[in-house]
Amino acid sequence: MKKQGIQKIEDFVHLAKADVHIHTLYSDGAPSVAELLKYVETKTDLDVIAITDHDTIQGALEAKKLMKENKYRFELILGEEISSVEGHILGLFLKNEIPGGLPAHKVLKEIHAQGGIAIASHPFEQTRFKNPKMVTMDGVGPVTLIKHRHDFDGIEVVNATPTLDDENLRASALNETILGLAETGSSDGHIVEAVGRGYTLFEGKSALDFKQAILSRQTQAMHSSWSLLSLLKYFFFFVPKGFRLAVNTVLHGQTPKRSDIF
Repeated sequence: MKKQGIQKIEDFVHLAKADVHIHTLYSDGAPSVAELLKYVETKTDLDVIAITDHDTIQGALEAKKLMKENKYRFELILGEEISSVEGHILGLFLKNEIPGGLPAHKVLKEIHAQGGIAIASHPFEQTRFKNPKMVTMDGVGPVTLIKHRHDFDGIEVVNATPTLDDENLRASALNETILGLAETGSSDGHIVEAVGRGYTLFEGKSALDFKQAILSRQTQAMHSSWSLLSLLKYFFFFVPKGFRLAVNTVLHGQTPKRSDIF
């Protein structure tokens, strides 16, 4: 006899999972595009992913080609993490590459001109280490978010990078009190074991369902716990990068602290 109990929302609607902030070797990630797609297919329950390499859509375009050649159970969004003057912005559902180094308002305008959506990634994080040959993690900050709150479609309130708990809380608090944007959770994965550690719940199944959920602000940011092995793999992946950043910073000084990120 079936045990009766309180019905959950999952009994009424299908909630899908999306991770829309993932990097490959086309920027500063470790996996090839093929390795990433295979991992998502066999090791996760994600329904939608976006490849968002820094200032390039080449990884996303390669993934699109492989998706056509092979049958995968999940859907792909073409994306890019664009380095605006004020900080990093995720452009999703893009058709063409957007160059880095533009002011935030121009990046937001270009994303929307392509029919895309704009997400503020890790908005409260500023990496003060610097190296001109390496991309660091820099958010747009609350001032830019508030100023352009009508041009952003969403805000990343869960970034699964293990050191960003406080920054995630600040982003969530700002969104709940002032912005009212769709919230997203993502891995910001640079190794395959990170993929899916942060994710966004939305009603439906497809990439277009995800887009509609963002535009209607019907999403929920979630995260899953890290295993010790995955944490160790992430640590050893970032050790060489961290060492180069530290050496360059000792030689040339830190990036000045921004007053709009606290």
